[in-house]
Amino acid sequence: MARDTRDRIVAVARDLVHGASLAEVSTEEICKAAGVHKGSLYHFFPSKEALGGAVLDRNWEMLHAVLEEAFVADVPPLARVDRFVDSFVRMLSLMRERFGATPGCPLGDLAAEVAGHGDDGRARAGRVLSGWAGYFATAISEAKGRGDVPADVDADSAATRALALIQGLALLAKAHDDPSLVLLAKADIRLLLRASG
Repeated sequence: MARDTRDRIVAVARDLVHGASLAEVSTEEICKAAGVHKGSLYHFFPSKEALGGAVLDRNWEMLHAVLEEAFVADVPPLARVDRFVDSFVRMLSLMRERFGATPGCPLGDLAAEVAGHGDDGRARAGRVLSGWAGYFATAISEAKGRGDVPADVDADSAATRALALIQGLALLAKAHDDPSLVLLAKADIRLLLRASG
């Protein structure tokens, strides 16, 4: 029962945050939408920032599943990156349908907010974003081994830049309410890999 209440609070907070931001959503709104009293919220989360961290963890679980599916080694490594971009765009498009506008990256936007809440938030956001970049780094390393990427490309650095590129395109998608802008990442990541070194 307690786990159900905690999960409901996180799910409701997640929806509200995607429609706005953690800063814009009040604990009162979260409690009302979840059908709980403030005491219940604070029983599970000592602060709104702690709740934001739990939402970030939930978003990472969701994106981690997308990454796991996209990076299955049944196609060449750079095709896995493309497949992830396609999946990410589908996810943003579904969110656009649900919320009425493109909300931007559900992980990146919240990670930026959570990182501003001290060392714990920064560590949590860093861990999540590093986990995401790790998928790119593994694919880029494998692509180097196949000769698809120049041997002098540093896979970790290139992965960080690829993630930054996707985050920037997600911001543009949010600003222009057009998830398809993120599709530019497929060609741009290949350009980035040729220019890395």
